[in-house]
Amino acid sequence: MATMTHDAAVERQALAWMDDPLQAFGLSQTRVHSLPREEAEAVQLAALGLRLEQRRGQIVTLAKLAEAQGITRFARIEDAAPLLFTHDVYKSYPMSLLAKQRFDQLTKWIGRLTPYDLSGVDMSDCQSIDQWLERLRDATEIDVATSSGTSGTMSFFPKSRRDYRTSVRMLRMNLTQTFGAEPDPAAFDEPYHVLTPFYRDGHNTVARLPTYFLDVFCQGDASRLHTALPYKASADLMWMAARLRAAQAKGDAGRVDVPESLLTRRAEWEQLQAEMPALQMAFVSEMVPQLAGKQVMALGITSMFFEIARNGLEAGARADFAPGSAVVGGGGAKGMVLPNDAEQTIARFFGVERMRGSYGMTEQNFFVNDCEHDRYHLPPWVAVILLDGETGQPLPREGVQAGRASFFDVSQDGAWGGIVSGDRITVDFTPCPCGRTTLHIDKQIQRFSELQGGDDKITCAATPGAQAEALGYLNSL
Repeated sequence: MATMTHDAAVERQALAWMDDPLQAFGLSQTRVHSLPREEAEAVQLAALGLRLEQRRGQIVTLAKLAEAQGITRFARIEDAAPLLFTHDVYKSYPMSLLAKQRFDQLTKWIGRLTPYDLSGVDMSDCQSIDQWLERLRDATEIDVATSSGTSGTMSFFPKSRRDYRTSVRMLRMNLTQTFGAEPDPAAFDEPYHVLTPFYRDGHNTVARLPTYFLDVFCQGDASRLHTALPYKASADLMWMAARLRAAQAKGDAGRVDVPESLLTRRAEWEQLQAEMPALQMAFVSEMVPQLAGKQVMALGITSMFFEIARNGLEAGARADFAPGSAVVGGGGAKGMVLPNDAEQTIARFFGVERMRGSYGMTEQNFFVNDCEHDRYHLPPWVAVILLDGETGQPLPREGVQAGRASFFDVSQDGAWGGIVSGDRITVDFTPCPCGRTTLHIDKQIQRFSELQGGDDKITCAATPGAQAEALGYLNSL
């Protein structure tokens, strides 16, 4: 479908999407999701080519991967599949670097995954992961996002400030506009209250987002940002906890490659974890009546919102947020069996038309919410490249296809933009009944690690030799 010659108009559009896709569509959800698929894919293909030309000279690991496979251009969108980075690339560093606190070497490693030059940042006196991440953030445009490290290995993804702002601005557009109606341009600057039962600050994505919520939703008014956990989420404590879990799973809890100075904080972490659920529940319960009559964006865990809603309705209480408020759930059931009408119960208590589902990932800028037909629509500046779960080869771009979720986000500023994820998704390439023209995903999303018994054996489109050469260079420190 997208093999046409790229004329100057298409290239200009591609450059606009790469620079600021929301501005390119006039901050309008209706315009974003009304572009014909053929036109969108022509611009995607042009942007993919421009990004490859640009990033090959900036990200050495990408250059190695492209050279090893002889790839210099893309004739079709799916031709980009061999150059997508698997998500585990961002935790491929030698584990000893963290254990020995070699943050100078970690800087060199992550510098090979971003177009930003990090070589001039002095890390000689860094003594913790938190300090390293703060130094990068203070000295560069990179605001590195960490994973929780549930597998025992923490990932470090080089998001930039622009990337975070793109994500949160997109979330605001999704939640405050109605598809089919042109928004009032001034409404994008109207301040909202944000209610979230998470950390005030930190380096993993959930903890880092409130900083950008303050800017984009609250318009800089700190009194409008309400978080349950007023302290910072420590990357060091999360890594320590992940290493302890990994050691226990192997039956070797006595051997943990974590600095002794960090192990002394184990009790601090355990206390935080023990107190967190009660703090979160009490926080939301107390804040709901305080925000009566206010425009609120409530972003949290579905199971927690359900408990609060059920208890409130049984007591004859309801939230009284102002029209235009939204409630966004996620995070699964967290071990709780939710009834079929859980989302309706939440919506009834909070006084919103419906609870909004959400889908996103650290390695991409997109943050999508469900449409009226329970589908997640990808914005046109994100190319969906669905891969066969066994062979890693691209699946046909027609009908309904299920496979490994892989994406290329042309707006990515701090990284290459292409990722092979651990998610199994179902993509519908036919029009959605809601009227949006963009590709849409079923809300039932599974992790390949769960389907494969806890170990995700990723097979991607890149040749094994090219992968080995690129990873070998990345980790030759």
